[in-house]
Amino acid sequence: MEKQLEYPYPKELFDADGYPTDEALEYIRNWGYEKEGDEMVFGKFFSSGNYDELIEYVKGLWNYGEHAYKHEDGMFELHTIGWSGNESIIYELKNTILWSMKFRAQLSGGHYYFRLDSKCGYDWNVVKEESKW
Repeated sequence: MEKQLEYPYPKELFDADGYPTDEALEYIRNWGYEKEGDEMVFGKFFSSGNYDELIEYVKGLWNYGEHAYKHEDGMFELHTIGWSGNESIIYELKNTILWSMKFRAQLSGGHYYFRLDSKCGYDWNVVKEESKW
């Protein structure tokens, strides 16, 4: 049997200062992958294709939760608002199946966009503006 990442659900989600605990951040790795030596090891939820549980978990950790949106049309947005705890969550998400398959755009200032459903009408085409200088 292949080795599999399996991080337990954390006993505490937040520390005394309101930041996600290390265990809370590690739990995200259940949807991720890590390299151990020459081998890739995948989390127990990596291949499930079900992002809803991960998204709900992340929304529960997200400070300024009103800046984590899952739209009915299949768009998911995360806005860190400059809070380092939210940036720690983003760091963990970058090695997940959600990031690998659904990440679409990042804007400076901590804005991240995911397309969960191919029917999502949002278009990420960037139009280059002519320089005013």
